[in-house]
Amino acid sequence: MDNVSKELSDFLKSTDPFMEQIDDLSIETAAELYDLLDDAAKIATGSINDIDTELRVETCNRQDMILERIVDELPPFEHSGDPLKIYSPAIQGYRRWENVELMKDCGLVGYMLAKQIKATPIMLFCTKPGDYPYLSELPQMEMIFDDSEPGSADTYYNHLKTSYSDMDVMLFYGMYSHSVDYLHTYRSFRPDGKVYCGLDMNSYWMDTTPWDSTEARRFADQCDIIATSCRSMRNALNRNPKVHFPCRWFTNGFYKPTGIQVTADPDLKANIILTVGRIGTFQKNNEELLTAFADVSGTLKNWSLRFVGSIEPDFQKYIDDYYLKHPYLKDRVIFTGSITDKAELYSEYSKATVFALSSRLEGFPNVYSEALFHGCMFITSDVDAADDITNYGQLGLTYKIGDVDALKKALIETCAKADRNGIREHIPKALEYARRYYDWNRNAKKLAYMLFN
Repeated sequence: MDNVSKELSDFLKSTDPFMEQIDDLSIETAAELYDLLDDAAKIATGSINDIDTELRVETCNRQDMILERIVDELPPFEHSGDPLKIYSPAIQGYRRWENVELMKDCGLVGYMLAKQIKATPIMLFCTKPGDYPYLSELPQMEMIFDDSEPGSADTYYNHLKTSYSDMDVMLFYGMYSHSVDYLHTYRSFRPDGKVYCGLDMNSYWMDTTPWDSTEARRFADQCDIIATSCRSMRNALNRNPKVHFPCRWFTNGFYKPTGIQVTADPDLKANIILTVGRIGTFQKNNEELLTAFADVSGTLKNWSLRFVGSIEPDFQKYIDDYYLKHPYLKDRVIFTGSITDKAELYSEYSKATVFALSSRLEGFPNVYSEALFHGCMFITSDVDAADDITNYGQLGLTYKIGDVDALKKALIETCAKADRNGIREHIPKALEYARRYYDWNRNAKKLAYMLFN
């Protein structure tokens, strides 16, 4: 064992007693340990080609665990001087933000972080005010509108050159060639700025990204924090010797708009299996769930299956053929189309007992946290985030993608235990897990600490 590996290994062993009594640590001790782990993660990254990468995996895991201990006792954030400004540029393809992205991580990371640190959240660039009905759900969110053709780098760089002094915090969503170049220019103006990059990544993206390239290494060096949205991908990135940054875990949380009810009431639950997303895309693999449900529909006589979301034009023929083949399911397999009204959408979640995800690929699905806060049970394919989705089996079942028989078994087993007593026992576990890991207010405190500690 080389010297660095031994030092890191010895350091981790020295933290074992603290990790074993993590809930009893004082806030001061936990904060000190967080900083020591932060230093160790950087040392591990600097020597990543010479050490056992599991040392970085465990170091970052422990740092995230310590942050969970710290976050609920953090004092209010303090900043002297003018309020900070937080920018979220739609940098991939120099495009414009879409309305739906306001209620996903692209809009909510900056918005919720701004609430925590009393900053101003700004989305860059947008088309025109009328294109963003969700803006009414995000008071204090600012948008910079631009009517130039999307794809123009000049629009972004001209703004950067004139506005960099206001751009105190920069948020990126994914590492793309355009964001690499844009960040490099930003850093030439604002070496003091804070930069966060969220990698809502899956295994395919990880395996096809040139992590060891000069551009990727420079991007990593210029970010303060890089995180991904599920623990398995965090560990996989930290295990990869070509990845030159310590990766953290930062989930896609849930935000409840003011005045909209979120209900996890067992008495409102019906025998409904729900899925939400872009129906009919290759990624969502909805045909697998349809096939499985048809095969078990005789066993699950009182259950229905609901698909909420826009339907891909090419998928309509599949739906028509499905009804021709299974006419007895026309009243039990329902496609609602897109539901953009949050109150109406949340009503779907509140009535559903089971949320099913049959995707081939996912980063971390935003719809998961919505279903979680409504107390749903889960069935998921073995996407990278499956353990997080089911809380390692406590909240649901996982099946292997493509194994329809395994999916059928999961449907039967889950629905069998989803009686009134079963859902009453399940909901408190789901809500505790939701509060701890998927509440945007709490997550924003974590990110503020990561960036400004």
